Amino acid sequence: MGSSTRRLEYAWTLAVVALLAAVLFYSTLLLYKVDAKPSHVDEYVDVVGHQWFWEFCYPANGTCTNATYNPATNTATGGALWVHPGTTVQVNVTATDVVHSFNIPGLGVRIDAIPGRINSFAFTVPSVAAGTTYLVQCTEFCGTYHGIMRAFVVVT
Repeated sequence: MGSSTRRLEYAWTLAVVALLAAVLFYSTLLLYKVDAKPSHVDEYVDVVGHQWFWEFCYPANGTCTNATYNPATNTATGGALWVHPGTTVQVNVTATDVVHSFNIPGLGVRIDAIPGRINSFAFTVPSVAAGTTYLVQCTEFCGTYHGIMRAFVVVT
């Protein structure tokens, strides 16, 4: 094998290593940025997944509500995740019994609710009209009534 062939092999190997190093560096920065919580949060909400409903607790005023979903009317009674337009909300999610998945498809939010663990994320509520609602659903099969484990985010 000639020296020019060997140099070409070294060049290709170094090019691949450099490309992989660049992808690793960029991915690490991106993951850090995605997982970073904002420095200022307007409201905190604790969400607890139960079989088969969501509980929303507001530490600022010490209240908790349970959302009970009615599939016949596509409504939830008893509570919701109430937010104000344009605010940043930190949600702390856990579960009491089995693994659930807290999902707000309209806002691009999905995080697991795991018993004994608190997973947190923050999101900024879009500046939309009061009364706008977003569906909250469990996307982790959690038992018999998984299909009705729904609630709503209500912009007030």
